[in-house]
Amino acid sequence: MGYTYKLEALLTFRRNLEEQSQQLLARELLLLENHKHKLQELKDARTQLIADFEERKKMTMTSYFFSFYMDGISNKEREVIRQERVIQAQAKVFELARLKLLEKVKSRKVIEKAREKDYSRYLKELLSKEQKEGDEAVLLRYGRKGHA
Repeated sequence: MGYTYKLEALLTFRRNLEEQSQQLLARELLLLENHKHKLQELKDARTQLIADFEERKKMTMTSYFFSFYMDGISNKEREVIRQERVIQAQAKVFELARLKLLEKVKSRKVIEKAREKDYSRYLKELLSKEQKEGDEAVLLRYGRKGHA
């Protein structure tokens, strides 16, 4: 009869929960990276718009174009600020997912540690049983020789 762990189903369940948490963390990280990429694009667009404005200022510019550029730059600034807030919120979500994953890992490790102790106990019992059987076999052989 081989070794079977009584809480194997629980260990499997906890491993599955950990795997799901890892997948969630990966998705949250991907979202965070996408938001950061979008922020960089917004900053680049703002920089380009400012450069275009500076280039236009060297020439004569109507008040319409001046207000057009100023509104555009202001809009880009607001978009950058909004995107930075989105990144901050996503970073919090990512951190929460990371903490949940750590909790799942600890939970799994507790069960694995209990499994290791149970297996060690099983091996000691098996060794003790084999030793006892060996001793009995020696006694039986000795008993036959001594009485024969």
